[in-house]
Amino acid sequence: MLDIVLSSQKEFVDNVKICEPLGCSDHNQIHFIIKVKGERNRKIRYWKKIHKGRYKDMREYLAKIDWNNTLKNKTATECWFILKSEIDCVVDKFVPLKKQGKRSKKKHLSKEAIRKIKYKQMMWKTYRHTGSEENYSIDKEALNQATAEIRNSKRSYEKNNF
Repeated sequence: MLDIVLSSQKEFVDNVKICEPLGCSDHNQIHFIIKVKGERNRKIRYWKKIHKGRYKDMREYLAKIDWNNTLKNKTATECWFILKSEIDCVVDKFVPLKKQGKRSKKKHLSKEAIRKIKYKQMMWKTYRHTGSEENYSIDKEALNQATAEIRNSKRSYEKNNF
């Protein structure tokens, strides 16, 4: 029997009892209560979806502000803070937020497979930047090596874990 009690105290074990063996076993049962801190502090992060911002509405909103009267008789620093606060307000109003998703770690990929994937991505960028046949063949070779390493890594993971 294992009771978990949520407490605001530090983690510790309480009420340890040694009981009779279970069935024909020569090992005794241990009954205890674990007290753990029940508070979880997870930060939820949000990202701005810049590509989905309503820029036309932003322009219209900023055009309605009377900048001459707003910034009149102000120092450069004060003008900057006013402008910055207005822009931040407009961005918050017209750019939607996206909750950061939790990325799953691909357990079946070995370090070597990850290294080859990164190399392949780097070669693809090089090919896209230059467009040369030589870089294309290097990219294809890197793709083949990465694919083979991913397959080997998957096989090895499944062989060892299933």
